[in-house]
Parts: sequence; structure tokens; C-alpha cells
Amino acid sequence: MSEGKQRHEATRVSVGRIGCASAVRPADDAELRGLRGERYFRGKDVLDIGTGNGRLSWLIAPLARSVTGLDPDADAISEARRDARRRGVRNATFTVATAQDLGVGRERFDTALFSWSL
Repeated sequence: MSEGKQRHEATRVSVGRIGCASAVRPADDAELRGLRGERYFRGKDVLDIGTGNGRLSWLIAPLARSVTGLDPDADAISEARRDARRRGVRNATFTVATAQDLGVGRERFDTALFSWSL
């Protein structure tokens, strides 16, 4: 394994999906209220960049027409898909991808969300 790949893997293991930001970020519902979700998500097609396990998508889905969650973490996307089935959410889809892989022009969204993804 190359030195760069080893460093990346070490970072991924030490930080993980939720990373250190999880300890300081607000509760999901407080975050959504802070985003004024009713105004920006009701009836809209929403892109959730860096969705992780879908933590905000579950709160947005009841408001939105559709939610598309993107994340490069395949394990997190698998968890989001399982939760979608378990919760009976039919208007949310989850894809393993980075924002750069989205491809301008293929899909259109009314609102994009990029929360705690850096």
C-alpha cells in the first residue's frame, strides 16, 4: 500500500464517518430548524452532499418532493439505504459518490445541502 493510501486509511479509521465534528455539531433537528427547512425544503428536490448515514435526509424527506444523498463512504450509504427501507421512506435515494462526480446537467435540484462535510 502506498504511503498516501496508508495515511488516508489511518485518517479514515481515526476520524470515521461521524468524525470529531460530531461532538460539537448541534442536534439534527436543531440544525434543520437553523437551516429554516420548511422554507427551503418543502416540495423541493433536495441534494444532500456528504449525507453520511442520511441523518438529515430523514428530517428533510417528509418536507421535500425528493432527497438525493451523496457520500463517498460506501458503508455510510449502505446504512442510509437500510434505514430508508426500515423507515418506509420512498422519496430518498442514496448514492456512493463525491460532489465532483455529480455531473452538471444530468439532474436538477432546487436546494443543495452541504452540512458538516469538511
